Amino acid sequence: MNQNLNPLAVLDHPIYRRLMDLLRVHRFATTTQLARLTSDGYATMRSATRQTLRHLNRLLKERLVLHLERRIGGWQGGSSASIWALTTRGLHALTGQTLRMRNQAVSTSFLAHLLAITETRMIIDETVRQLPDTTAQIVAEPDCWRHYLGTGGQTVTVRPDLFVVVTGPDYQDHYFIEVDRDTENPARVISACHRYQAYYATGAEQRHTGVFPITLWVVPHDVRREQLWHYITEQPDLDSRLFAVITAQQIAETITGGPPSNEYVRGGAV
Repeated sequence: MNQNLNPLAVLDHPIYRRLMDLLRVHRFATTTQLARLTSDGYATMRSATRQTLRHLNRLLKERLVLHLERRIGGWQGGSSASIWALTTRGLHALTGQTLRMRNQAVSTSFLAHLLAITETRMIIDETVRQLPDTTAQIVAEPDCWRHYLGTGGQTVTVRPDLFVVVTGPDYQDHYFIEVDRDTENPARVISACHRYQAYYATGAEQRHTGVFPITLWVVPHDVRREQLWHYITEQPDLDSRLFAVITAQQIAETITGGPPSNEYVRGGAV
C-alpha cells in the first residue's frame, strides 16, 4: 500500500472520515470513545478497538491527527488515556479551513472537561442506537449557543456544551446540556441558570421549535447532584421546571424516559 497518499484520498475511507469528524466537532476523544463510535460495524468491542487503533495510526502517519498522552483524572479515575485530536493539516483536509490547531496548549483541566462532553455525546449515541425508530440530533459548541438581548440592550450568550433533540416514534425531547465536573462554584451555576431563564422569557426558542429545551446539568456524582438541585430549588426567582440535574450514570435512562423532574412535560420545559 502506498503510505504517501494525498490526505483527501485517505478520507475516501468512510470510517476515517467518521473518526476525524468526531474530532472536528468535539476537538478531543480517547481511543475507546472513537472505537465506540464505529463499534456497530464490528462483532465485538475488542475488535472495534483494535481496528480503530489501526485506523488512527494510519491517520497519524498521514499527519491528519495527533496523539496525546495525558493523565486526565476526574472522569476516568486519574488514569493515563490515549487522546486524539485533529491536526491543522487534518482540519484542512476535512473541511478546507486553514485555522491553526493549538491542541497541545489546552490545559489538563479543560481537556478533561472536553473529554467529558465527548463521553456524554457517546452515551447519548449508544443509547439511541438501542431504541427502535429513534434518532438524536446533537449539536456541539459553539454552534449550539444562543444569543439574546439583555435588559440593558447588550448581547447575552447562553453557552450549553451540547444541544440535543431526541426524536422517538411519538415524542421529541429537546435538551440544553451542561457538563459539570464539580469544579465550579454553585453560584456560577446559578448565574448560568438565570441566563437560561432570561432566554426562555424572550420566547425566541419557542417561536422556532414550539418548545423550550430543558437545561440538563450532568454531574459526576450524587453529592454534586443534590448540591446543585438544592441551590436551584432554593432560588425564589428561578423556575426549577426549566432545569434537571443528573449524574453521568443517569444519561441513558434520561434519554430513554425523560429527565427526573416532577413537572417535566415530554418535549421540553414548561
